[in-house]
Amino acid sequence: MLRKLAMVGAIMALCLGVVQAQGDMMGDHPPMQPGVVLGPPDGFMPPADMPPPPMTDDPEEARHMMLDAFFRMMDADGSGAIEPGEFHAWVRDFHMPPPPDGMMGDGMMHDGDMEGILRAGEGDLADLNIAPECSDDLRSSEQSPQAEGVPCGDREGNLIFRTICNMPGFESVAISLPDGRAAGCFSLEALRGGIGFEIVTEDGMHIWDTTMGKESYRDLKLDGPGVFQVKSIGGSPDGAVTIKFVDVQR
Repeated sequence: MLRKLAMVGAIMALCLGVVQAQGDMMGDHPPMQPGVVLGPPDGFMPPADMPPPPMTDDPEEARHMMLDAFFRMMDADGSGAIEPGEFHAWVRDFHMPPPPDGMMGDGMMHDGDMEGILRAGEGDLADLNIAPECSDDLRSSEQSPQAEGVPCGDREGNLIFRTICNMPGFESVAISLPDGRAAGCFSLEALRGGIGFEIVTEDGMHIWDTTMGKESYRDLKLDGPGVFQVKSIGGSPDGAVTIKFVDVQR
């Protein structure tokens, strides 16, 4: 029990450091370099068998010991490396300074495009579920309908989920519709962080994106045959969204 309390105390110290770091990063004079604020996820408890860092009077040595402990707690699977999912779970905030005048490239978001980023907890998005971490298992599970016989207009069909995340390998996902099938009654199931997305055809033709507004999203309809891609168009490192729609017979 004493060991557990000591480790919880260390976590509290780390959390205080996170609060201070957020204050330093997001204050009146944010830094001109990109920065990530890390901290324990909500509800995190250290492993029961993880020893607390040894005590030392050397501030520099104590700093290195706490950073080593921080790394071990982030390395949830004990592989000795921080995987993308482990990293994203600990991201508390992210700062990206604006580029210098005249350096805004086509691949970067302009200030006028920021309304296309959906942010969890804001406005009518506050009631959404928290989007899950992306993984191969999640991707496989979403290949099957979440429910059958779901009403959509004057028809019934299969309720389908598709999740994308702002992490390598999971920024896009396919919607495949065979001949005679259509996708409609689009809405959002879950959201995490900030993320925008677009829907394009297999050859890249634009169909819809989040700058076009929720009303147009609700009215969106995709007709088969065809493969459509749901793709992230920016947001925070922990950004994720689960969209849902009904796959019906035309």
